[in-house]
Amino acid sequence: MNKLSMLFRKFTQAPVPTLARWQQGRVLWSIMLGAAVFLLASAMGYFQVFLEMDPCELCVYIRFSQCCIVLAGAIILINPKNHVLKALGVALALYGVIQGMAWSIQLMNIHDAAHLVVDESMDFFAEAGSAAGSACSTEPHFPLGLPLDKWLPFEFAPTGGCGEDDWSLFGMNMAHYCIIAYSVFAIGLGGAIVGWLASFKAKP
Repeated sequence: MNKLSMLFRKFTQAPVPTLARWQQGRVLWSIMLGAAVFLLASAMGYFQVFLEMDPCELCVYIRFSQCCIVLAGAIILINPKNHVLKALGVALALYGVIQGMAWSIQLMNIHDAAHLVVDESMDFFAEAGSAAGSACSTEPHFPLGLPLDKWLPFEFAPTGGCGEDDWSLFGMNMAHYCIIAYSVFAIGLGGAIVGWLASFKAKP
């Protein structure tokens, strides 16, 4: 606890130099990689296996974005002080965070549409069903034409429908929590990038 308070004190006293120092070490990038691995393991272990919730098309795209973050962290961890590896890793992580956030927002909108409270005078399928079904496919199209659903079908083959899940925690569904997770990734990655850029300026 004392160590954490000391780190926080150093950060508040000199945030940019502290970020510059942190991004040159392995701890920050290990946390990023570990968090993405945790999300992937939760999706497959808890939701898919334990709760028997089949992943939809957007779900497997979100998993792909998390794999990009894992790969980005692994690239940077090879040598966090190598600027070429750092640039490759940061670019891949940014892609994963931005694209993952976009897919999560899309899934949230579909989920909300598919769970509209309708009365007897409204046509549920006209109001919600078409919104859910139109964005879902059993034939995913991954970037660069990667046939991930053929290589790793358990993880990347969509077998469920978008917006069909009824799981929630504290009033929020999986899409909401994904948005929160990507927001945290964005804040952490943004801080690391600021520190990285500051490290160039600090050199004589």
